[in-house]
Amino acid sequence: MYDKIVDILCAIKDQPELRHSLSLNTDLNNEVGLDSLQMIQFMLKVEDQLNVVIDYDQFDYEHLHSMDTFISFLKSCQPQEQPLYEDVNP
Repeated sequence: MYDKIVDILCAIKDQPELRHSLSLNTDLNNEVGLDSLQMIQFMLKVEDQLNVVIDYDQFDYEHLHSMDTFISFLKSCQPQEQPLYEDVNP
């Protein structure tokens, strides 16, 4: 899970070298430097790529104080339901 989150952050920031400065203690609020649009993209990609549904009623920015805290929060999230069918373009 950690590696996927790092991949998402590097892609959103368009900074592959960011990988080397991230750790389980990295503060996602203050150290990564996501602007508001990037934060939205980050959360949506986390949901999509980690197959979880983030309950934003339960989510708090305190969950972003470290990667470890964020991962713990994600583990408490429900998995996404698989679609009943896939859209097929004729």
